[in-house]
Amino acid sequence: MLKHRIFPYLLTSFICLFTQITPSSAQTLRPQEVSPQTHAWLHYFGTHRFTKEWSLHTEVQVRRADFLASWQQLLLRTGINYHLTDNVTLTAGYCYVGTHPYGTQPIRAFRPEHRPWEQVMVRHFEGNAEFQHRFRLEQRILGDFEATPTQPASGADYQNRMRYRCLFTLPLEGDRVRANTWFVNVYDEIFINFGETVRYNVFDQNRIGANLGFQFLPNANVQLGFMNQTIQKANGYQFESNNTLMFFLFYNLDFRTQ
Repeated sequence: MLKHRIFPYLLTSFICLFTQITPSSAQTLRPQEVSPQTHAWLHYFGTHRFTKEWSLHTEVQVRRADFLASWQQLLLRTGINYHLTDNVTLTAGYCYVGTHPYGTQPIRAFRPEHRPWEQVMVRHFEGNAEFQHRFRLEQRILGDFEATPTQPASGADYQNRMRYRCLFTLPLEGDRVRANTWFVNVYDEIFINFGETVRYNVFDQNRIGANLGFQFLPNANVQLGFMNQTIQKANGYQFESNNTLMFFLFYNLDFRTQ
């Protein structure tokens, strides 16, 4: 019982420590260049149940730079979930990401990415608070940069990345999040690159944020919040510090025969 209670806190502490020490590992003599930016991300998530064990994950993210003024990224993700227990879910799927030039450190042209991914999600409750621990592996196939008037298209690249997110959800009334319930959540997620192609940015990024949500149906909620995203670029000395408005719509369907 004690091990069950302290594991999330020990793991979160380790991740936070790793977040602090990893960016300094970039072996470059150039001083850090930090670009502060303001973005807005719009999300849709769905988990659609077919049987007790199997469901479909669907996800769309519209990421806008300069607070909705221009494109940052479009992300489309899907996957097949296997519900090992009520509190443990295994997922494998595919993700497409289209990244546009944005900000003061832009990529040179639009770049597509194809991303197989695998995930383990574990949740547990402490009193009326829910904790989620998400472990994800990604195989990132970064496509050719589109040609520009001054530069030809470039070749594809391959990278591996692992992610860990801890999310804490607390209902503002009652002991669980149910229909017509307000709630808050707080989360932190770290991204770590690994493999032969990684030279200066083993640390990829960190996201920390908080949301206020309303569960307006048993299978649907909306959330509004703020996230700070720190990104270290591949060259090791350029960073983004992105303050981002976050909007979420979660809508789940259940196709099981009642």
